[in-house]
Amino acid sequence: MSERTNPWNGDTPFTYDGMWIATRTCQSHINVKISGDKEVGWLPYALNRYFASRNRTCRCLVLGCAEGWVVEHLCRAGFAGPIIASDIADKALARTRDRLRQFGNVTYVAADLNSHRFEGPFDLVIAEGVLHHIENLEECLEGLHDALAPDGFLIAVEWEGPYLFQLPDEQVRWINAALNVLPKMFRAGFPGDPEPTLPATAADMTRVYFPRPVPASIGSFDPSEAVAGHLLREGIARAFDIVERKPFGGTLLSYMTGHFPFDLANESPDINAWLQVLMHLEDTLTETGILPPEFVFYVLRRR
Repeated sequence: MSERTNPWNGDTPFTYDGMWIATRTCQSHINVKISGDKEVGWLPYALNRYFASRNRTCRCLVLGCAEGWVVEHLCRAGFAGPIIASDIADKALARTRDRLRQFGNVTYVAADLNSHRFEGPFDLVIAEGVLHHIENLEECLEGLHDALAPDGFLIAVEWEGPYLFQLPDEQVRWINAALNVLPKMFRAGFPGDPEPTLPATAADMTRVYFPRPVPASIGSFDPSEAVAGHLLREGIARAFDIVERKPFGGTLLSYMTGHFPFDLANESPDINAWLQVLMHLEDTLTETGILPPEFVFYVLRRR
């Protein structure tokens, strides 16, 4: 992947502002789904449950380390053994190396997971939002399996949605139905509308709506985006023993960037209240089996 087409490899860090996952309300909701506690995220939950007594001796591999928050958390949590921090984005990797230079147990490796294989054994492998970018998914998963220590764990937070975001008609309709519940004042596309507190009319919905993404537009943003999410669930089940699998949503909300003001939800009680309406609708759709959840937390072991 070239620098031009890797959004995580710019001269400044990639930001998730404006996305659902950056809001405090969604983060707390996700925490409850994974750890059972709105204050405890997936990483401290996993480390406390599986590594509380062995962190100082662990050999760790962090895939897709980007700006290094996972690496920093490991170091500050007392993981003093060797940590390999890997990413294809060399600029992001360099920023992380410079920022975390105080931690001498970290080695930084620029690697393409389509072909690179790491020499184990690793007691802990962490993959956050990286595996759905891997075209050679089966080979990558087998390589990670073989790199795990016999009593090691792979912790993954992943997206399992359709190839290149080619959502089925049912999902597109539900995304638009959810958006159409909102007052127009909380949607993009209605500046200065004379009925800001009302939902969109039938005529409004012919011009302001969520369209299925165009594959070419996905490739122009990042040619590796969403190439393997549709293969992940079965691929992981073949390659590993699944200790935990906890879906945490995203089926509607992850597609509403630019349609709903997520960036204001932390400060506006009114916007946050409508965000909770959207979250409840998404939960209802996934919990009743109408739509599948797309974001999933995994704890995996060797077969």
